[in-house]
Amino acid sequence: MSRWLGIDEFIAVGEEGSFTRAASILEVSVAHISRHVTQLEQRLNTQLLTRTTRKVVLTKEGEVFLHQTKQLQHALDDATGLLAQQQSTPKGKIKLTAPVMYGESFVMPAVHTFMQQHSDVEVEMALSNEQENLLEGGFDLAIRLGHLKDSSLKARRLSERHFVICCSTAYLARYGEPHTLAELQYHQCLVGNSSYWRVCEQGRDKHIKIAGRLRCNSGWALADAAKKGLGIIQLPNYYIERDLAAGDLVPILTNNQPKPEGVWGVYPPRQFVATNVRALLDHLIKSLN
Repeated sequence: MSRWLGIDEFIAVGEEGSFTRAASILEVSVAHISRHVTQLEQRLNTQLLTRTTRKVVLTKEGEVFLHQTKQLQHALDDATGLLAQQQSTPKGKIKLTAPVMYGESFVMPAVHTFMQQHSDVEVEMALSNEQENLLEGGFDLAIRLGHLKDSSLKARRLSERHFVICCSTAYLARYGEPHTLAELQYHQCLVGNSSYWRVCEQGRDKHIKIAGRLRCNSGWALADAAKKGLGIIQLPNYYIERDLAAGDLVPILTNNQPKPEGVWGVYPPRQFVATNVRALLDHLIKSLN
């Protein structure tokens, strides 16, 4: 009997918490799933799942076994992928995630062009401002902005973003222009998700606390408020490039703009990067710069 028999079925049930959903994913019957998982438990002489009428729950032994077998599954995927590495045309499904605004405005248009060029590629995109767990979510690729926290993942730098401090000429005419960071305390600063701005002073990046009478978690809304003279904003360049070019907003405190941050393509730490994912990364580097 194959030592692998029942492993795929067990992983599917463990991840989905349901024999029915596992059967749907693997495109087999529920009876097939149940039979193979039971045979696996008997072969291991260990209960991996606790079954009730409403749900299926992993035992402690099952949790450990699921983690280890998923690594084996990834290794098998890598080995299979290596055999297909010579394929010249990217194909197959890519599951990726990106921040909502950046994903809508920049990543997805590039992905659409990529799909036009490669008709055998399928894409599932999850736009979210929460950082998804790539392994648990089954993601092939994540677009991340700024500092990378998880060093266990592999990453390629796709582009960079610049933070710009700016306001409207109407605001400057009414309140005057601040020439030092210390003067910001006397001005209306438009507050986003954080009450701190990252700035550069004497060659070093640091954070300063800002305040104002408007707080909003939308960059577009803050840009609109700034154009209407309500205050000073600090936003990534892609929110305000057109406004700066049109003169609706003007940069200030230019010597205090922080160093650029990276835009990253992050993927699981596997030995092999699938041909379609690698091709998409190459395409995004060209498209986002």
